[in-house]
Amino acid sequence: MQGDDGHELATVYSNSTRVGSSVPLVDDPGLAAAIPSPGPEAPTVDQLNVKKSRKRRNFLLSISGIWISRSLAFFRNLCTRKSKRMSALRHFSIMHLPAVTITLALLSLYIAKVNWKEPSNEALNALQFAAKSHETVLLMSLGDILLYRISYGLDRQDIGVPLGFLPSSFYLAAPFRYLVSRQLWVPTFKSSKNTKHQWATGAMIVSISILCIAASPLSAIAMIPRLGWWKNDDFDAFADDGGSPLAKWLPHIEYRTVLGSESIPLPGVQSLVDPIKAFLRAGVDVDLHTNFEQMEFSNISYSNYDEGPQSVSLAQENEITYATCPLSIVATLLRVAVNRGAQAFPGPWLTTCKQHIQGHGDGTAWKQPLLAVKCQYGLPDSHFFNFSSVLLNETLTLDGDKDLAGVDLHNLTRGDHRFLNLRANKNWPVSADILFGSSENKFTLCLVFARWSAADTWIELPRSFQTWSNFEEPIVQSISNRSSDFIHLEDKWMDGIATFSHKSFFDSMAEICEAAPSFVPRCYEHALALHITDGLAQTGNVFLSPGYKPQTEQSNDSTKQEDAILFIRYYYTYAYRFESSRGIPLAFTFLLLHVLMVLIHLVKIIQSKDPWQGSDWDNFGDMLVLALASKPPDGTNDLAQQSSKSELWRKTVTVGCEGDEGHFQIRLKEQKGYQRTRQQEEESGGDFS
Repeated sequence: MQGDDGHELATVYSNSTRVGSSVPLVDDPGLAAAIPSPGPEAPTVDQLNVKKSRKRRNFLLSISGIWISRSLAFFRNLCTRKSKRMSALRHFSIMHLPAVTITLALLSLYIAKVNWKEPSNEALNALQFAAKSHETVLLMSLGDILLYRISYGLDRQDIGVPLGFLPSSFYLAAPFRYLVSRQLWVPTFKSSKNTKHQWATGAMIVSISILCIAASPLSAIAMIPRLGWWKNDDFDAFADDGGSPLAKWLPHIEYRTVLGSESIPLPGVQSLVDPIKAFLRAGVDVDLHTNFEQMEFSNISYSNYDEGPQSVSLAQENEITYATCPLSIVATLLRVAVNRGAQAFPGPWLTTCKQHIQGHGDGTAWKQPLLAVKCQYGLPDSHFFNFSSVLLNETLTLDGDKDLAGVDLHNLTRGDHRFLNLRANKNWPVSADILFGSSENKFTLCLVFARWSAADTWIELPRSFQTWSNFEEPIVQSISNRSSDFIHLEDKWMDGIATFSHKSFFDSMAEICEAAPSFVPRCYEHALALHITDGLAQTGNVFLSPGYKPQTEQSNDSTKQEDAILFIRYYYTYAYRFESSRGIPLAFTFLLLHVLMVLIHLVKIIQSKDPWQGSDWDNFGDMLVLALASKPPDGTNDLAQQSSKSELWRKTVTVGCEGDEGHFQIRLKEQKGYQRTRQQEEESGGDFS
């Protein structure tokens, strides 16, 4: 039975295995216990594919999960950083943009050369408050920049900030006291581990403090316009206004210094003797006031050549008569150009004229004649003349003078004149001389000093339609200067400008002057000064040429020398101009330095991972609360017990978070600093120094 049973069992196990059952098909519990357990079954191909797909799916899910988590973290950080940056830019806009905007707006006014026509007193007063507002926002901006520097050191545990630097941003409204204190200078120059950073911070404090001190005057200098004569760059005197064309080119004017018969101007009123007498009476009777501080000129209308009277300026100083007037052609051109393009301007304006020699350069001032005439009575019998003045210090005796032997004094009657030619005969530095006779056997000798002198010439409206001149050097000094511009007037030229159809100008002048013996020398001086100056002013006057037409274009003939005419317009108004004061470029130098500091500050904000959004300790109260909430450093119960304040101010501190609650406290940064010697301790006596 056993053998059969065993065979039967083996057969059952084999059959059950063959059909793929893992449990023997035996109902008998005893047999079931005796059947051994089958071994591990090999996985099929489908099962392997399922496992691989599960692993691949789990791997992809893990990668996607990591990517999603990192992306979320990135976007979360990006949003946080963007939020911080937006907050920082908002803080920057509030603290810095007002000051920068006002500075750049003022700069644009000066670049555009803006004029302000007739501002009211209320408007000018409002500018004072605007300047104060500009100063306020400047202080706010500079304080924020300095506070950023201080907070940067406090937040960096490896850098720190000296105690002396902490109150620097609170003194900017009145920083002078802080600038002279040891709080600033001791930590700046005392050596430490962060000497470079402390020195840079100290330099920044000094620079910002100086800017704060200067903020008030700088704002006022830049804000308030200046009243004066300002050039109008848009003025064009040659623009077509429907009137007659204005000459733009003239034949080159030669300022001759030796005038002979070929230089005599064309007369315009040869036959009008009576008007000449009227002009002379107007000139010789004028009361020339003497100003002891400066020469005071009186304008007299007189001319023998122009259609309209020429304005000749006369003055008297130290018994010498001075006279001058611009070239007649320049005065005529100015009278035409002065009314062009100024109808809409409510205030005063002036027009000046300059000479472009052959059309090149920026324009030079025209030259004009400048005369001095001195007349002297001769003493009876001896005919002795004594000239003692700043122009000449000489004496002359006519009787028996060998150099003047050709002068016939006996036939020199009233109204006659003679030229002594003292320049050649006596080597006197004069331009011309003329001797007048009288019926009483008396003589009057007049000396003429003349030269060309550069002067700015203009007409100012509505003040006057007359021409005004301003010489480059003092008049007396200019006349005394015997330079290359000193004029020699030959006898033929003198006779030529005095020859009229009825009689000589000098004869008419003598008749008028001898009729008033109380002021004969002054009469001769005034008359000669008027007439000779008027003759010299006709130099280059092409308007006297028959058939003259204004030349608006340069000639194509290269052999002709021509000068261009430049007209310049000035308005008397308030304006923003750099050239109005040296203080304006200086003011903008400091103001633009502040703009540069703001731009650097902006770059740091953009580049920073934790951009500046302001400080929690931006006022003295917050800083005091922070100090009260801080614990004293280990080993020092009271810093005030140190023997020197210099030791205290150079201590480096930082701000850190204390404990889990996140309370900020000031911490004393460990460093090897300056050690006081025993001798210093004894000298200080343990008190504050």
